[in-house]
Amino acid sequence: MVVGAGPAGATAARGLALRGVDTLLLERARLPRYKSCAGGIPVRTARALDFPIDEVIEDTITGLRLTYLGRHGFTRWAQAPIAHMVMRDRFDYLLVRKAQAAGARLTDGIVVRGVERRGDGFELDTSAGAVRCRLLLGADGANSLVARALGLGEGLAESVALEAEVRAPLAARATWRGLANLDLGYRPWGYAWLFPKAEVLSIGLVVPPRAARQLRGHLTAYLARLGLADAPVERLVGHKIRFRRGPVPIAGEGAALLGDAAGLADEFSEEGIYYAVRSGQLAAVHAARALVEGRRWLGSYERAVDRALMPELRAARVIARVFYASLRLSPWLTFRLSRRVAYLWQALFRVMRGDSTYDRELARWPFLPALARTLLRNAEP
Repeated sequence: MVVGAGPAGATAARGLALRGVDTLLLERARLPRYKSCAGGIPVRTARALDFPIDEVIEDTITGLRLTYLGRHGFTRWAQAPIAHMVMRDRFDYLLVRKAQAAGARLTDGIVVRGVERRGDGFELDTSAGAVRCRLLLGADGANSLVARALGLGEGLAESVALEAEVRAPLAARATWRGLANLDLGYRPWGYAWLFPKAEVLSIGLVVPPRAARQLRGHLTAYLARLGLADAPVERLVGHKIRFRRGPVPIAGEGAALLGDAAGLADEFSEEGIYYAVRSGQLAAVHAARALVEGRRWLGSYERAVDRALMPELRAARVIARVFYASLRLSPWLTFRLSRRVAYLWQALFRVMRGDSTYDRELARWPFLPALARTLLRNAEP
């Protein structure tokens, strides 16, 4: 059974069904449903899927405009697309439909209220009654009930985000076609974003939890700097992002956490959809193998995550530490270097396309981990 029909859960359900596993996918909302998210899908995410996502793409990004509290802006264009913009209700539902086509069963509009171990499986207390399963995959987001019930994913670091869907004038939407804005200068770290969609602009900020009270004020100021102070805001939703920084258990006897529930997001871009899809793929492989071999322990999934994803997440964290510490020490110099050093942009674009990885790029600069420890010995980003 898979709890949560986001990218991680839908991908896992599809992978299990394709391997002949009787799979039930539970989702608390009626699908398709709105999901608070910037909706930027790096090209490497689309490449990780074995089917096209063209039908849900709202815009394709080839350029990034960097600003510092709305000033000193400059734009860098890639030679090929680096990201696709989607609305999460449509994107997630596409993944769910692919899971159903593979044979997974979907039950939506069902709230899971509790999870208990029963014999050689689990019993879930849901709004539709008790449901039992042998293996349980928790893909129920950063506030995962499965994680809390089973004592997994404890002590993960967090950031907080506030995201708005803004019904911008046509001229403003046209200005940002194919172009995303990343706005820096927020203390102690964080950034604001503008991602273009077909009918709206997705605009938001992400900061550490201790700066959460400033989110609304920052967003209001950011909208004003963009000339959108009077544009209608259709939705305004906050959410948190979790980060697995070390050997935090995300799997055990008969259960595993996926995607946001496992803290699989990177601390440089704060992006998690790529890691959600990849963790869903890994979970399907190892859960199906466990069933074939007659075992329930899913430690092999956790080891696969440690091998395939954690080097990337550790590298992203080092890069984030150095970048934000540099911004705090010398905003002008850091911004100037960001503008002038072409390699930085080329490396970022390679990672977003899937032609490279954070850890591969970090290996080119072996002094950065030590520099990160020196700059932030007494502070966490």
